[in-house]
Amino acid sequence: MAGTKKVGSTGRYGARYGAKLRRRVLDIEKKASEPVRCPSCATKALKRQAVGLWKCNKCDLLFAGGAYVPFTEAGKAAKRAIAQRIAGDFLALRDDEDIEDVLDFLPNIHEDEVVLDAETVSTSEATDTDDE
Repeated sequence: MAGTKKVGSTGRYGARYGAKLRRRVLDIEKKASEPVRCPSCATKALKRQAVGLWKCNKCDLLFAGGAYVPFTEAGKAAKRAIAQRIAGDFLALRDDEDIEDVLDFLPNIHEDEVVLDAETVSTSEATDTDDE
């Protein structure tokens, strides 16, 4: 019997390796077997080709992702950081009327929001320490 109701597919390991490690393997296997939507065509046709390579069976999109899931938390954080950095450059052009069209595609960017970069933070900290 390959799996049981309680331990699922990790029943094949029996009592070996410890409960915590078997639970981790079970979570990874559940996430890997879930259907995932393609970022290009939005169908649930995304399949893992190799470690970190994901391919859509419908639109043939091939992209790099995580080993067991196509979109990792680190990848999402990197995408947010890149979008924020791009938005910082666009906020400098705020006087233009066309900037509204550009900012619409960026996530979490509003007109009244100020994006700080390393240069503005370091200069403001330097003036604060000089006053003391």
